[in-house]
Amino acid sequence: MAKLFINDSTSGERIPFLRGVLVESLARAGLSFQDAYILAQSIRDSLGNESEIAIETLKQRVSAELRENFGASLAESYDQGSSQEREVMVRTENEEVPFSTGILSRSLQACAIDRADALETARQVHEHLRRGDTSVIDHLDLRQIIVDRLKEHGSKSAANRFLSWERFRDSGLPLIVLVGGITGTGKSTLTTELAYQLNVVRTQSTDMMREIVRCYLPPEQIPTLAHSSFEAWRGLEKADGKSPSEHDEKEVIRGFLSQLEVVKSGLEATINRAVKETHDLIVDGVHVLPSKLDLGIAKDQAIVIPVILVVPNKKTLAKRLKRRAKEQPERGSSRYLKQIEKIWTLQSYLVTEAEENKIPMILNVDVEEALQELLMHISKTIAQHFPATH
Repeated sequence: MAKLFINDSTSGERIPFLRGVLVESLARAGLSFQDAYILAQSIRDSLGNESEIAIETLKQRVSAELRENFGASLAESYDQGSSQEREVMVRTENEEVPFSTGILSRSLQACAIDRADALETARQVHEHLRRGDTSVIDHLDLRQIIVDRLKEHGSKSAANRFLSWERFRDSGLPLIVLVGGITGTGKSTLTTELAYQLNVVRTQSTDMMREIVRCYLPPEQIPTLAHSSFEAWRGLEKADGKSPSEHDEKEVIRGFLSQLEVVKSGLEATINRAVKETHDLIVDGVHVLPSKLDLGIAKDQAIVIPVILVVPNKKTLAKRLKRRAKEQPERGSSRYLKQIEKIWTLQSYLVTEAEENKIPMILNVDVEEALQELLMHISKTIAQHFPATH
């Protein structure tokens, strides 16, 4: 999708379209944050590969969408607000961009700051800027205002986490987050939320890597890859003329590790490329097993944060698999439920590996709580490398 610019004929300015700015305007008009985000994304998608749009045309399109989907009152509130706004620009070393409470709120939430506190802090910072007499503020001055507000209305620890994140961003180092876990632990849901909170564009799943390998190599060369991770034992070579036993937990693990060896090189190459190109990356999948990966290239060149996602018991796992079947009928649940003992065997193995190699484990019972715990872990890790300075 091409980069979109907004033309303001009144001021003669040409500024980039920022979804967060539109989300902020919609939220101020009275729309919930979730609805504002969905509508802003819909507007951006509808513009496709357009490279420019007049600011009045954009406002009219947004107003029409509000009127059609949420009623005349919200549309009028948006129209009045957008005509009265005084925009404050933030100056960085390379460019000037509009200040956005939506973007600031998301950045604060990435620092493991509660959503309500993040929204309130962003609102207070915006009010402070609007009361000022300048239309442009340096990003370092803005940073200090944010820290002061966090200390006054939040906590010193929250302010320190924010400063550590800012120092990390200034470093230019990429962030690589590796999320492992068995089928049904909610990896995809969690990493999707994480990517949004951290504004990470590049994500990868080892399931996709496995499918790509399948397309290029014949089944006889990679027999275990024809099966799911918990059924990979079916592709193992026969020993003494006997097929591996499906009741042998060691064979379940051996089949999984055989798959891992095939996927491993692609996974390592993906991580290495992100490090070399200094791109943030989130990778999830059952084959994300940091203790078996060569992450040497990332040393001192990136912040690599591995975690293993787990569920507390087989009953919770079964509920997740049934719920996923309703949300994704094509994947079904009966096959997974029949193999739940093998899936659980894999989790036991991953837990043992995590314990032995001191890889953090996150219990995913509630996705919001798990996300908050993961964000806190990421923030603490970043703070270890980039302590807050005053």
